[in-house]
Amino acid sequence: MSAGPRTRMLLKTTSTARRHAITASYSALTQVCITTADCPEQAELVSEYPTHTWDLPQSNALAIVHRNLDEAWALIKSAKLLEHHQLLVVTPHYTNVLTAACHAITFWHPPGPQRHDPAASARVTAGVHRIDATTAPWLAEDQHDPFNGLLDGLDDGPVPDPAKRFLHDQASQLRKEWADIDWPTPTTHILGARHAARCHGSRSNPRLFLRQPLLRGHREWDLVAARWRSDLLLGHLNDNMGYTQTYATHTHTPHNHIGTWPDYQIVRDVIVLTEVMSTVRRAHLDARTRQQADYQIACLRGAHPRPWNWGRR
Repeated sequence: MSAGPRTRMLLKTTSTARRHAITASYSALTQVCITTADCPEQAELVSEYPTHTWDLPQSNALAIVHRNLDEAWALIKSAKLLEHHQLLVVTPHYTNVLTAACHAITFWHPPGPQRHDPAASARVTAGVHRIDATTAPWLAEDQHDPFNGLLDGLDDGPVPDPAKRFLHDQASQLRKEWADIDWPTPTTHILGARHAARCHGSRSNPRLFLRQPLLRGHREWDLVAARWRSDLLLGHLNDNMGYTQTYATHTHTPHNHIGTWPDYQIVRDVIVLTEVMSTVRRAHLDARTRQQADYQIACLRGAHPRPWNWGRR
């Protein structure tokens, strides 16, 4: 491989399954670059989950290797929808999806460094929520269901059987509670992530970098996703007041603060379980991730007091 030095070092030290996945992703990227005349040499893998994201320094671009063709097209459509509504968003380098070796690949302009800016995050989230829900009929089939695929990979994951049973029970209980939520707002476009919207670039020109397509769902998910880490985790003291005030000035919500919403804890716990399952699915990659998965599950089971340390262990 002619990938960058960090990626080549990773391939020397990681598991066989992970090495095969990265190699296949890079091979598809190099094939597509022949068509686009981009240069994959010295490309670095900057993200592996949920998709492989490659930095192409010699082409000044990012390439995302998607799980399937539909996801790739939905991501491009989502970015174009936000751009059409004059939201600052990282745009695709090419407006089409390219395919090679059974992989779908999209190219994006470089987003720049990530910024911790609660106000910018709140502004772009409010902008997404304000878009008329009827303007993107292709989103009608992408109704947000956090339980769809939530436990994928659990049964084969490298975690103890009692932990697996616990996570199955947690998901079953939360699904029942989710069905009884009294949503105070109608469905709209949402980001549907497990964290606040991530803005990149300069302070004067922060842009949203979409990592997954928009969904049709309730805005409360995005608002809880922006807050829950400050409630539960060590070292995540976000400016909740600044986020809340900025969001409120750009849109209307029936509650002044998402933390006062009666069903806040249900949505928060679903997001937390989603975060834990993300770690469990990656637990086969290395010993550190396996330890992190065990620790996070132990936190959910009450073995560690809050705030939890979910940073690198």
